[in-house]
Amino acid sequence: MAKRNYLVEGLSGAGKSSVYEELIRRGYKAISTDRAWKDHADPDTGPGRPIHYENSMWDQQKAVSELESPEPELLFVCGSSRNRDRFLPYFTKIFNLRIDDDTMRRRLQERTDDDWPLGQEGVELMLTLNRSDEKPAGAIDVDATQPLDQVVDELLRLANCRTVTSDSVGRAKRRKRAKRRRTLRNGTPGLR
Repeated sequence: MAKRNYLVEGLSGAGKSSVYEELIRRGYKAISTDRAWKDHADPDTGPGRPIHYENSMWDQQKAVSELESPEPELLFVCGSSRNRDRFLPYFTKIFNLRIDDDTMRRRLQERTDDDWPLGQEGVELMLTLNRSDEKPAGAIDVDATQPLDQVVDELLRLANCRTVTSDSVGRAKRRKRAKRRRTLRNGTPGLR
């Protein structure tokens, strides 16, 4: 099992995919369960059902394989599913991205049919679920109405990780490019 697995979960529109992309951009190992593990299945009869909130499941074999892997030492899993509770013992901490109803409605209504096949009925379902405040036991709420960089900084702080801000990532990339240019120009590694 990875030394530390962190679940970043929340309802549709909470920002899980955006957090995933920012973690990757900052150099962390992360998985988007929508891309890697998602299976629309009946928990009893298996895959192949039409897409509905009720049958949004993680593929158990894929999930367990990655969660039990000794590498990487630190893994962020961004997503949620109806069978998520089966996997909670694999996580060091669980972070629940929280947003208010207005933010959720705006984010979901901005999506295309390709991004959001559940339509207005799905928006209303998510709003109802948002008001219920249902989340895994012990989950730590994170205010996901903040700017993305602040949300990710907070997640990294709560996970006891070194925070790499957008500015420091940019500076590091610029230094690396400058060093590479000096190497190409001089034929030897650049010295600082």
